[in-house]
Amino acid sequence: MIQAALQDSEEPASSRQTPFLSHSRISRYLLCPEQYRLYYIENLKPKLPAASLVFGQAVHQALAVLFQSQDDPVRFFMKLWEEVNQLDVDYSPKESWEKLRVTGQRLLDKFIHEQAQRLGKVQAAERVFELNITCLDLPFVGVIDLVADLDGKKTVVDFKTAASSYEDHEVALSDQLTAYQLAEPDAEQTALCVFVKTKAPRIEWHLAERTGAQLVEFLAKVDYVAREIAARRFYKRPGRWCSWCDFLPVCLGDSQKVRETLVQIR
Repeated sequence: MIQAALQDSEEPASSRQTPFLSHSRISRYLLCPEQYRLYYIENLKPKLPAASLVFGQAVHQALAVLFQSQDDPVRFFMKLWEEVNQLDVDYSPKESWEKLRVTGQRLLDKFIHEQAQRLGKVQAAERVFELNITCLDLPFVGVIDLVADLDGKKTVVDFKTAASSYEDHEVALSDQLTAYQLAEPDAEQTALCVFVKTKAPRIEWHLAERTGAQLVEFLAKVDYVAREIAARRFYKRPGRWCSWCDFLPVCLGDSQKVRETLVQIR
């Protein structure tokens, strides 16, 4: 169950066999076009998934069962996390299976008892969308975590797990929230609900609204990136992010490290 969730959660499985655009694809290209090429075209993937990624997907699945079937998300998470204990996962020096198990339990408990009551009239959970927009040659697809009333306002909610708080500008400029506003034009607002994995776990809400001008600006960006991808303009974009990029050994020509850490999915 958890292994299937390690696919890109923003890209519905039904769309993966045909060409399409998504927030995650646009974002990866903007970070580094060469990373996009290695990940999506060469199909290079890490041999061991990062524990933070696995943890985030487990929390997402637990929240999905809460809103889809009203099952206990804590119990679901604990069962799912037992599966993770049988997998080869890449834990950072500050992480362990047990630490993340306790953190997940505490965060979900906190959400149920302190935050869930703010949500009413759930309209959809894990809603798949596909937008066919005149200016784009390919459909734009994604998965919205939750559409529900938040404090009485229809809201598109995206759940995140993070090691630290989000900054205000990250929410104000989030392309992901802009894409979700396009997919749910009747929503009064968008929101990030961040599960912060600090020693004393906490949950933060960040609200945002999008103007028509912001939506137009986002579509122009998507159109530009889509044309660059179609023209196969891939190049290395060096920066501090290289230190945590899975594909750094490829760019450095370290063939031994490539064989040790990466696998090509056929």
